[in-house]
Amino acid sequence: MKTVHTILREDFGVLDANLIRTEILSATGVHNVAFEPACKGLAIDYDPAVLTPPKLFELMCRCGVYPAPQDSSADHHSRPAGQ
Repeated sequence: MKTVHTILREDFGVLDANLIRTEILSATGVHNVAFEPACKGLAIDYDPAVLTPPKLFELMCRCGVYPAPQDSSADHHSRPAGQ
């Protein structure tokens, strides 16, 4: 089991957050979804053997949950040269 943490681009109200949580939880391989309203955070516990990271990202986007872009200068140091 893996957990993906992300910061969302927008704050969802309680009703929308519950609907999104229910939709993501209905996907095969997802075990838990938790919103952190104070920091617009989202944590999803999933089984990568059942739900690959690209499919998880697709699911999130289909549910209207778009992760905020990361700071490219911070990410630059963690990527291999030439990428």
